Amino acid sequence: MGDVKPAPGYAPVYAAMYPELVKIAREYGYALAIHGSLQRDFDLVAIPWVAFPGLSKDMLDAITKHFCLEIIGEPTQKPHGRIAYILSVGWGECAIDLSFMPQADD
Repeated sequence: MGDVKPAPGYAPVYAAMYPELVKIAREYGYALAIHGSLQRDFDLVAIPWVAFPGLSKDMLDAITKHFCLEIIGEPTQKPHGRIAYILSVGWGECAIDLSFMPQADD
């Protein structure tokens, strides 16, 4: 029997989605950073990257339409002004945890 191995994760699913997610984020003026282990959910941070990025709501609409995803629950306020959304990918606990950093008040 030997060593106990961890259950398979969803990292291959997330890796396949990432290039298109980045493409959508760039269209709205955001950089998209990955953090976390990718074992269960896909933790992403959208960072405003241009002077006047698009609205996070519009970017979320584009992502959910492109991948046929659903937003689960209400957005959550996180430290440093981040707003987090959970997007159901459709397989058990497979989900995207997408946080948006606030835009600067320059």
